[in-house]
Amino acid sequence: MSVSRRSFLVGGVLGVAAALGTSLALLARQLSSGGRPQAAGPPPVREPRSYDFSQGWLFGGRYVTGAEQPGYDDGGFENVTLPHTVTGLSWDNWDYASWEGVWIYRKHFAGAAVTGPRVLVTFDGVMTNAIVVLNGWTAGAHAGGYLPWTTELNSHITDGDNVLAVIVDARWLDVPPDADPSGPSSMDYLQPGGIYRDVTLHVVPEIYLEDVFACPQNVLSADRDVKIQAAVNAAVVPERNTATITAALLDGTRVLAAATTTDEITGTGASTVSLTIGEIGPVTYWSPENPKLYTVQTTLSYGRVGGQGGAHTVTTTIGFREAVFTEGGFYLNGGRYKIFGLNRHQMFPCLGMAAPARLQKRDAQILKNELNCNMVRCSHYPQSPHFLDACDELGIMVWEEPPGWGHMGDAAFQAGMLRDVRDMVIRDRNRPSVVVWGTRLNETATYPVLYAQARQIAYECDGSRQTAGAVVFHTTAVWAEDVFSYDDYHVVDGEPELFPPVPGVPYLVSESVGALNPTYRWFDPPSPGTPGSWPGRASTTTRPGGTARTGTRCAPPGWSTPSGCPSPAQPSTCRRSIPSPQR
Repeated sequence: MSVSRRSFLVGGVLGVAAALGTSLALLARQLSSGGRPQAAGPPPVREPRSYDFSQGWLFGGRYVTGAEQPGYDDGGFENVTLPHTVTGLSWDNWDYASWEGVWIYRKHFAGAAVTGPRVLVTFDGVMTNAIVVLNGWTAGAHAGGYLPWTTELNSHITDGDNVLAVIVDARWLDVPPDADPSGPSSMDYLQPGGIYRDVTLHVVPEIYLEDVFACPQNVLSADRDVKIQAAVNAAVVPERNTATITAALLDGTRVLAAATTTDEITGTGASTVSLTIGEIGPVTYWSPENPKLYTVQTTLSYGRVGGQGGAHTVTTTIGFREAVFTEGGFYLNGGRYKIFGLNRHQMFPCLGMAAPARLQKRDAQILKNELNCNMVRCSHYPQSPHFLDACDELGIMVWEEPPGWGHMGDAAFQAGMLRDVRDMVIRDRNRPSVVVWGTRLNETATYPVLYAQARQIAYECDGSRQTAGAVVFHTTAVWAEDVFSYDDYHVVDGEPELFPPVPGVPYLVSESVGALNPTYRWFDPPSPGTPGSWPGRASTTTRPGGTARTGTRCAPPGWSTPSGCPSPAQPSTCRRSIPSPQR
C-alpha cells in the first residue's frame, strides 16, 4: 500500500469535538451514545492493500435523524460515484442556499473482503464538516473541507454487511475559510457541499508507516542526500521492541542508494524515526523544462513473539531541485529563472469542485501546454492531489496556501487555520512542484503573532521552502513571511501598472489584472481594440508581466479561465487560474 499523506487517526468523535462546528459536535455526541457494541474481528491478514472506495455510494439527500443507522431503509437513496456534489449545478447562477444544509451518504460493503489487522478509511476532501458512522458507531469526525483525514474502522467491522455512513455538514461554519458574519456572499469563490474528492480504504499491519517525508538536501552539491522522516503508528509492541526501517532511492527500477535503521517501540502509539540515504551520485534536476522524478521506497518490518510479524511499504515520489526567492529575483537550481503563471480555482461548470482525476489533470495540461505557464498559485485553498500530481509530472511550479479569503475569525477559527497549514504542508511536502508555502490567509489584515506561528509550523514540518502570503498593504512593518507577496491591481490611465518592489526583501506579485465582475478588478470597455476586447485584454494581461521582467520582481500571477467558473454574481467569469512569478 502506498500512502502519500499523513493520516489523522481518531477512535471516536469526542476526541475531535473541539475542532468541529458546535452543531456537528453535538450531533456526534448523540450518535456516540447510541452506538452498538464492538464486534469481534476475523483473524489478522498480514498483506497490506488498498481499495478505491469511491464506487457504490448511496446519497440520501438532506439528513434526517437515524439515517446513519444500519437498519435505516436506504432503498430510495440515489446511487452515486464519488466525487459528488449534494445539489445539481449548471453552467452559471449557482445558489449557495441549494447546498447549505446537512446531508447523508451511505455505503454497504462486505467485511470478509477487507479483513486485516487494521482497516483505515481516508477521505481526500469532504465539504465542509463530516461525521463517519460505521454500523451505528461513531468512528470519527473532521472539520474543514480541503485536506485529507483518516479514520480507523477495524474495531467495528463485522463479517457480513457493513454500513459506512457519512453525515456532511455543508453550512457556513466557524472553520476556514467560512465564518464571516456576512455569510457566503462575503467570499469570492463558492463551496458546493459533498464528498467531492476520492475515498480510499487501506488494510495495514498492526504497525505501519503513517507518513514518510523524503527531503532532498544539498541538492546542488556532489554530496547530496535524502533525509527520511518516517512516522510509525504501532497498535502492538514488536518482538524485542524493535522494528526495522529500510529506505531506497530509485530511478525507475534502478536502486541508486539505500539506508537502514531501527525504531525502538516499547509501547503503542506514534513515533518518528529518521535515516539518511547518502552516496547518491549524479542526479537530474527537476525543472519545468525537464520534470525528472525519482521514487523512495520505505519499508517497515517487524516480528511478533509467538506470532506472525508484518511489513509495510510506502512509495514516495520526489524530485531534486533548489528553488529560492531572493531580493534579486527567483533562482531555480542555481540559475535566475523567469516565472510566468496564473492563479487557479478548482471550479468546474456543472460539477463544482467534484471533478475527477482526468479533468484535474487536464487543467494542468492547459496551463502548461496552451497557456505556457511554468507556475500556478492554488488560490485560495489546497487543491486536488490529482492536479498537483500533474504539476509534478508536467513541470509546473506551485504556490500552495491554506483555505481563506479576507476574513480572520475567532480563537477556534485561528486554531483551525494553523491546523490547515500543518496538514497542508504534511500532505504535499514531498512534491518537487511546490516551491513556496502560503502561510497566511489571502488578503487578511495583519496578525503578526498568528502568522509567525504559521510560518514556524511550515519550518518545523518542512524547512526546505520559503513562506509567502498575499497582502494588500505595501510595507513590511507588520509582515511575517519570507517572500513579500502583493496583490497589485494598480491602474494608471485605465491600464494596469505595477508598483515598485518593497525594498530589502524578495518580492512576488501574487495577483494582477484579473476578472471578477464589471466593477471589481475588471477592464471591459465594449469597443474592439480597447483593453476589454479579447485582443485588448490579451495585451492588457501581458503588460504587468513585461514590467516585472525588467526588474527584480517575481512575475505577476494573473487569472485564467480554461474551463470557466460559474459565480452567482457574474456567470462564467470566476477565475480558474494560476499565478506566475517573474524576476
